[in-house]
Amino acid sequence: MEQQQVLQAFDEYEIYLESLQKTLSESDDAHKPIADGKWSIAQMVLHLAEWDRFIRSERLPHMKEGAHLEPLPEVDEFNRRAIDKAETMDFPSIVTQAIEERRMLKEQLASATPGQWNAVFYVDDKDMTMGRYFGDLTSHDAHHFKQIDTFLT
Repeated sequence: MEQQQVLQAFDEYEIYLESLQKTLSESDDAHKPIADGKWSIAQMVLHLAEWDRFIRSERLPHMKEGAHLEPLPEVDEFNRRAIDKAETMDFPSIVTQAIEERRMLKEQLASATPGQWNAVFYVDDKDMTMGRYFGDLTSHDAHHFKQIDTFLT
């Protein structure tokens, strides 16, 4: 994805979360599982925020030409901590945190030069650029937003 497309998708992410906050501010639906064995909306949103924090602090500084990024943390455990934390927070606080994490990530991406944006680095043995990496992130967002929309309709 091009840098401007990712930044636009991040703007749309914020708008989407703000609309969720308005829709669910007076409702317990944010903390109900969307289906048997599935996460709640609150858990999904905090999961996204926690990955944004990780990417911003642990991944982005190392996305340089030829770099080999450390393997991901144990994904299931990372997600478990995020969804457990969501159980202790109210939904407006979760949305506020998610918006803030994405804004900070967006600020850093907005300042990337074309050379930085297109630099090839490696995650495991897979070659990546910021465009591919953050294109995958926006697809991940869309996956969860589709789940949320299905639950709310």
